[in-house]
Amino acid sequence: MKNIRVYTTDISFRCLKCGKVSTAREISEMSYLQCPECGFNILEKVRREKVKEVLAR
Repeated sequence: MKNIRVYTTDISFRCLKCGKVSTAREISEMSYLQCPECGFNILEKVRREKVKEVLAR
């Protein structure tokens, strides 16, 4: 697997095994796409805390 470099840090991922939340930069520094804490390779993208509001017409 190739090493992927990410230059933005506003994306966060949560490990489905241990629950640790990591930034995309922390994950991209590793040689494989896996949790930096436990090494599990299934991660989910964390949603933003702010809700985007759209005016209805």
